[in-house]
Amino acid sequence: MPPSKRTLDPELRTYQIRRRLTLANNPFLYDHEIAGYPVLPATCAMAWMINACEQLYPECQFFSCENFKILKGIVFDQNLANEYILDLKEITKTDSEGIEFEARIWSKTVTEKIHYHFTSQIRLLRHSADAPTYEGLNLTHGEGIATPQSSFYRSGDLALFHGPAFQGIDRIVNIGPEGITAQATWKSLSEKSQGQFPIQTVNPYIVDLSMHPLWIWTQHFYQKACLPAEVQKYEQFAAIPVDKAFYITTELKALTDTSATVNLTIHNDIHNDQDLIYARMTGAKATLLKMNLLRQK
Repeated sequence: MPPSKRTLDPELRTYQIRRRLTLANNPFLYDHEIAGYPVLPATCAMAWMINACEQLYPECQFFSCENFKILKGIVFDQNLANEYILDLKEITKTDSEGIEFEARIWSKTVTEKIHYHFTSQIRLLRHSADAPTYEGLNLTHGEGIATPQSSFYRSGDLALFHGPAFQGIDRIVNIGPEGITAQATWKSLSEKSQGQFPIQTVNPYIVDLSMHPLWIWTQHFYQKACLPAEVQKYEQFAAIPVDKAFYITTELKALTDTSATVNLTIHNDIHNDQDLIYARMTGAKATLLKMNLLRQK
């Protein structure tokens, strides 16, 4: 029989992890350039938080990330800080409910000014959570966008800016004023290319990809791009497949001239059993921008 898991020490602790980020150590960043500069995807910051929590408690596993906010992105330009600091503070810890952390990534400038970049709450569980079924599954071929995969990325005024490390939208299954469903396949990325942000429980490259249908939706209806701003909750129930098709359904919840808020579900396509949810985002808010603001300088 496998050994039983240790009882969690109820004492609440704090941790600080420091990291120097460089382009040379993270080749994937060349596939995530905005206005001519490599920018750390918010999902990589989220993965850093999650990975660090799991490494502190290997007997637990990631379940959810709540109130994830992008306060100031990390841009690889002349203002890149010498180091970035991840603060982790345990706020609850029980054997039955697992561990919840407050997480914050920040840096200092040469003049000692502090910049806060990302904040969130991360929850680990001591047991696996059952994957729910997707009651709202709709793979009906309604209105679509008849575009080959290559045309979704870097090929035209309305194309996604992402390079190969983040690409994966194969086709649009259906699209309408209330949302969009897309089929995607993310191709595996070498460990060297992943650099300082290796795939562990959470795959930050696929999570970034899961937000691309929203961009396609805002382009299709409003001729605008979008960038993530915050996520009320991200939950993961099973690993999202690599080199295999999956689906992303995005449902509009609120829309203004400058932002869109959606719920998105990453799921499979099983017709004779259950429609499995791999992961889902609730209250994912994106800032809407004119396309020319993201083009290369």
